[in-house]
Amino acid sequence: MAARYAFELSGEHPTIPRSEALALLAVTSSGYQVVAEGERSLVIEARDLDFPRIGARMGMVHRVVEVAAEGEPTPEGVAEAAAGLDLPDRSYRVRAKRLGGAPLGSDEVERMVGSVLWRRGYHADLAAPEVEIRAIVTAERLYLGREVARADRTGFRDRRPHKKPFFHPGAILPKLARALVNLSCVREGERLLDPFAGTGGFLVEAGLMAVRGLGVDVQEEIVRGSATNLAGLDTALIVGDAMRLPLKDESIEAAVSDAPYGRSALIQAGSRDELLAGSLAELRRVLVPGRRTIYVDDRPVGGAIEEAGFEILEAHQERVHRSLTRHIFVCR
Repeated sequence: MAARYAFELSGEHPTIPRSEALALLAVTSSGYQVVAEGERSLVIEARDLDFPRIGARMGMVHRVVEVAAEGEPTPEGVAEAAAGLDLPDRSYRVRAKRLGGAPLGSDEVERMVGSVLWRRGYHADLAAPEVEIRAIVTAERLYLGREVARADRTGFRDRRPHKKPFFHPGAILPKLARALVNLSCVREGERLLDPFAGTGGFLVEAGLMAVRGLGVDVQEEIVRGSATNLAGLDTALIVGDAMRLPLKDESIEAAVSDAPYGRSALIQAGSRDELLAGSLAELRRVLVPGRRTIYVDDRPVGGAIEEAGFEILEAHQERVHRSLTRHIFVCR
């Protein structure tokens, strides 16, 4: 019988967290069905999810809860759901997360669930509980259960660009980089290419997920610097041109690229349009048919991507500041 799982999504972007959750499900399960969606939440049914793998990969997915009971997000609904929980005779702690415009606050839900469990004879232990009950509260529904996966959010803070051995302004933050690697649907042990490797942000996140990275950058000093960020990871770096990749046809399972832009970008091509067309043609050549590339640019370059022979599966935008919006294309 399929179990039900509630995904708690980051509020840092309106569309990418949901897409990351679906990409993780595609990579780590043999099949699933979406049964409900809300602001910052996704609820699915599946039989065989690999939660150690999901937890090790999550970026903008914060938490996954295996649903044991659910109800309306009202005092009566909370009481009914808590009364239906089937718990072992162990000490417990309740932790709740209010998402979006949910009508009940986290503290309210924790008190309500705890009150019902206390009346049922269970013993609370806030310091060292034997069982932790997680509640996800949305505008439409309340979900109660046990946490089965959680993102390492401390690790993302520790890997912020300015904390790495080699730093260059404009690098994508680790949590977003992790999510974009996941959107490529690359699997452990496969090869992921970044043809504009820069300081290696995508490759670091890929390497931490047991993905074999391959980075190319036209600037030798950048390659030397990024090697210090990638120490200990299964990643190779090449000084080379994204328009003339030293790779065999159909030899790469996935690619993620943040094309150079801005005044500080060093472009060896005659123009940015030439670089765009040339790099897309090379990505098309080296990717295994049917696999994905994530292409990031500060321009809406969807037409050029399609002209290069890619199908655009998704398009996202990230506003960085007033003069920079990243356009993120998920392509096959």
